[in-house]
Amino acid sequence: MPVRERIMETALRMFRMYGIKSVTMFDISRESGVSKKTVYEHFRDKEDLVHEGMSFLLNGHVEQFKNFRQHSANAIEELIRELEYMELLGKTVNPVMLYEVQKYHPGIWKTVEDFKKDCVLDAISENLKRGIEEGLYRNDLNTTIVARMRQLQLETVFDPAQYPATQYDMHEVMTQLTQHFILGITTLKGRKIAAGYLQIKDED
Repeated sequence: MPVRERIMETALRMFRMYGIKSVTMFDISRESGVSKKTVYEHFRDKEDLVHEGMSFLLNGHVEQFKNFRQHSANAIEELIRELEYMELLGKTVNPVMLYEVQKYHPGIWKTVEDFKKDCVLDAISENLKRGIEEGLYRNDLNTTIVARMRQLQLETVFDPAQYPATQYDMHEVMTQLTQHFILGITTLKGRKIAAGYLQIKDED
């Protein structure tokens, strides 16, 4: 792996585990097996490293969403795959890291906000349109309103003020919210398909 990528990967792993503020450039250099001088040769300062790292993460999310859209049999499968991906993110991203980006790196946080507005919201909207075209989602949905509702729903899962980790299991929260969302937007045809993916039994 090229030195720059190794440094960034190490930094992101440490940020996810310990948060950003407590991790120093020396910590990153030691963990990545390079000198502190080498770290500064590739990244101007910690702010630059955080910015590059977050951009790398967000671009990775964009590619994942595209992959789900292209390789899912239908809109419901796409949603389920996104659910699994979001759960994985929840397990690997420390909420402290996001809090510190928001508090101490406002310029970088704007990038995150733009990502949520442009990429996440767009992915949800495209999935709704796809589901309607496939006859799996109700055609009376106001996709603008429903997409925004789903975006806000997902954001609450990662907000410890809404679902404290000491009281809620993230898997259960994500599953319940997604199940409720899917069953609320599907047609009868879509509901039957969703039941198979979600492993639930409809009442007769």
